[in-house]
Amino acid sequence: MNKKSIIEAINTEWNKAFNSGNVQDLAALYTENATLSPGNGVTLVGHAEIENLFKSFIDGGVHNHTLEIIEVGGSDKMIYQVARWSAQGAEANGETPSFGGITTGVFELTTEGNWLARTHVWNANQ
Repeated sequence: MNKKSIIEAINTEWNKAFNSGNVQDLAALYTENATLSPGNGVTLVGHAEIENLFKSFIDGGVHNHTLEIIEVGGSDKMIYQVARWSAQGAEANGETPSFGGITTGVFELTTEGNWLARTHVWNANQ
């Protein structure tokens, strides 16, 4: 399987978990000691912190998350992506806000043959 196909499969699984609100499945897509930074200068480490962040987003009404690949690369054991992300927020006053930005992720191949996120960072357009 080529790198782009691997990233597409990872993105499909990630969006499915996020958009269904399953934060346990979402956190399981990261290594045990993964780092994540939501673009606010804070770095989260590990499944519990990552799960709590995504739970707060989902509880706040964020939904319809998508990813559009810009670039992929890497090696046989570690790959990365740069992508555009977009999502919608909770409807308020008859309007549904949309937002997005750029995300980067580095994924490593586990000894079990699974690709898991080692680090994930994103920003948001204002």
